[in-house]
Amino acid sequence: MELLDIRHGGRTIRGALHLPPPAGSPAPALVLCHGFGGNRAEFGYTFVRLADRLAERGVAAYRFDFAGCGDSDGDFADLTVSDQVSQAVAILDAVGGHPAVDGERISLLGMSLGGLTASLAAAERPVRSLALWAPAAAAVAMDEAAARRRADAIAEHGYDDFGGLPVHRRFTDDAEHIDPFADAAAYAGPVLLAVGSDDFVLGPDLLDRYRGAYGERLDLHVFEGVGHGFETVPARERLIRLTEDFVARHA
Repeated sequence: MELLDIRHGGRTIRGALHLPPPAGSPAPALVLCHGFGGNRAEFGYTFVRLADRLAERGVAAYRFDFAGCGDSDGDFADLTVSDQVSQAVAILDAVGGHPAVDGERISLLGMSLGGLTASLAAAERPVRSLALWAPAAAAVAMDEAAARRRADAIAEHGYDDFGGLPVHRRFTDDAEHIDPFADAAAYAGPVLLAVGSDDFVLGPDLLDRYRGAYGERLDLHVFEGVGHGFETVPARERLIRLTEDFVARHA
């Protein structure tokens, strides 16, 4: 593993690149996008474990902290989906230019808000495959009641408290201009979608919209009895194994 920093918008995005043993030719790669307020390790160190296992199979993996998160520069209060997409696109370009990576064989993975980010970034660059863990389309496709509650909270407090992290007006203003399905439609490759049956973020209506958006290209796996964070040891092991096989198959 090597630390790899990438400059974007006057900030340093910090990450770690897991490389397979030298094989005489550049390796395919996966870029991993963490969730809202998370970091490049992700819950239960799943990103670390997945990256290590992919490297053993000859696939490089780059996991990073979005601006304002983890060790990267920036202010969390400035977070927007559009900015995260821009960062992800810049990272795809940078990782694709690494001498140990085959720039034409890069895949994307995202968890929660990182899943939404990855789905939108995949429409802007040619990626081999797209893996989505509990993607948070609801972050920009809230129903009227939820949007009103968030707007009222921001008007009163200056932010909406989401699990102990602030959502600011710049996030909601940006979200108004994003359609999580239409804006992702340009991506035409295979999609892995993993979701818990008890996920409060990805309800049946949004799940149906993902089915409609990706059609027969969608490889859907519903994990019974777990929520948004795949909160059991067996669920997380299954999640890593499914993703590892999916990415390696399409590398």
